[in-house]
Amino acid sequence: MIMVLLNWLYIAMTSFGTGIAVLSFFSWIFERKTEEKPFFIILAGLIFNTVYAQTWSLFGGVGVAANIVLMLISIISVLALRDRAKASIKGLSERIKNTHILAYIYPVLIILFAYGSSRGYIHYDTSLYHAQSIRWIEEYGVVKGLACLQLRFGYNSSAFALTALYSFADIFVQSLHTTAGFFCLLGAFQVSDVYVVFKEKRVRHSDFIRIGLMFYLGLIFKEMVSPASDYYAQILIFCAVITWLDNLEGDRKRSKEAPADLQDIYPYAMISILLVFAATVKFSIALLVLLAIKPAVMLIKNRYIKQMIASLLAGVATLLPFFIRNVLISGWLIYPSTFIDLFDVDWKIPKGVAQYDAMEIGVYGKGINDVTKLDMPITEWLPEWFRHLSLVEKGWVGLTAICLVAGVIYFIYKLIKKKVDADILLVFIVLFISCMFWFFSAPLVRYGYGYLTSIPLFVDGCLCMELVERSNDKRSLYIAFLIVFGIMGLYRLKTVGYDIISTLKQPYYLTQADYEDWPAKEYELKPGRIIYVPEQDALIGYDKFPASLMTIDIQMRGDDFKDGFRYKDYDAWLENSRSNNE
Repeated sequence: MIMVLLNWLYIAMTSFGTGIAVLSFFSWIFERKTEEKPFFIILAGLIFNTVYAQTWSLFGGVGVAANIVLMLISIISVLALRDRAKASIKGLSERIKNTHILAYIYPVLIILFAYGSSRGYIHYDTSLYHAQSIRWIEEYGVVKGLACLQLRFGYNSSAFALTALYSFADIFVQSLHTTAGFFCLLGAFQVSDVYVVFKEKRVRHSDFIRIGLMFYLGLIFKEMVSPASDYYAQILIFCAVITWLDNLEGDRKRSKEAPADLQDIYPYAMISILLVFAATVKFSIALLVLLAIKPAVMLIKNRYIKQMIASLLAGVATLLPFFIRNVLISGWLIYPSTFIDLFDVDWKIPKGVAQYDAMEIGVYGKGINDVTKLDMPITEWLPEWFRHLSLVEKGWVGLTAICLVAGVIYFIYKLIKKKVDADILLVFIVLFISCMFWFFSAPLVRYGYGYLTSIPLFVDGCLCMELVERSNDKRSLYIAFLIVFGIMGLYRLKTVGYDIISTLKQPYYLTQADYEDWPAKEYELKPGRIIYVPEQDALIGYDKFPASLMTIDIQMRGDDFKDGFRYKDYDAWLENSRSNNE
């Protein structure tokens, strides 16, 4: 636990250093005078540091040297922009001073989430391939054809590069994996802003989404010790939508007749870059980038060419190392999708293999174990899928379905009456499209919790706001919100309390729980080159490295692992996969 706190301190300091440089640049581009909150500075820094780690991985392992350079960049940035840094920290201090409850909330949240990040449940997929992916980045960076060694390496989440950057595997006796918990802590800080409701007795659209984020944080509290890409992605969905709605709230306080200036556009442009970053963490949530329609239209309409170019270049810079890594690892731009086929390299995953992998993801999400049933009608797989959900999951799925229908009816009504808020409508449409893509592609609940909680609460918020506007009864909305927030808070407090009590005896008050270690047998891929093959449910962990699920198809491209891998017999792979399914 102490090690987690120290690691977080380092993450916060380096992210603050790079983040203040990034936001200072965009503040200059957008002619913004207002100082940024430390929360957004650190978030911007995390984006930069992730892109930095991915870029470094193109040339070698991400370890001590990468951190030394990162520290130098951070120190130079803070020294060069010390006035901005001081102003930002001073603003946070004054905010805590003026709102005394935050002086108690922030330390409690830090200790609570450090505890949760030091122990708990290591996710199945972490032992399957997350830990191995991170170790490859630590030791080698990117390796050509790595997905040939194990197909799941081709999923390539940028979160793994960030975890490798901050793991200090070549310094400590273990590889730290605290970044998922750090993202959860940032999410908890977002939830804590609900204090405004109590302070001003005023409910905002974003406060409804905060309830969903609070629920999700409680749900994964016992699992955030695991660097699973799903957790980063869902947290980013919540943070982006909450921040977007907060800015819309601020826009309403300004005159509707006044033309949009750069100050109005800036936050939406920054959140759009955040959503581009989120797509590199989990590409399946990429459709959320459609929210960027708003700042794009504002920039084009007002002919802010310089700002538009800067925003586009930032998006490209965020995506470029991610796509390069994709191509080097699998030979495909977006694995396992074969829709874009641009590269003819010897380490490329065969098209049929990639398509088969994509089909497996789809059927697995639908609760089907037979790939041949991928095209099963929804009337057949939906009942079975729903039946296997937990009671809580069934509740959220049911609420989402009802609220999607209610939302469509509500916004059609508002359009007919010509009283629709275009900004709120855009948020609903993007959430609707993203949710539908999730549901019809791979509806595994853990892939879609950001939608299953955000959509019902967002629509409920819209309907409640509508009732308040008509009746002018803000007190009833305030009381109703407190009841829902209280019930959800107590429910999650109960589960988190149980998670804490059940792990009190685990000896991780100084260190962090290490990755799990699973039995495996050795296989000599080439004289002197040993890989490990799991013996139990394909689980391997971190220590037995490198590992592969199969050996019959793998061929080294050279004499060393850093030279990469390629397939040698696709027919044998397909036959082996079929026999395993049988």
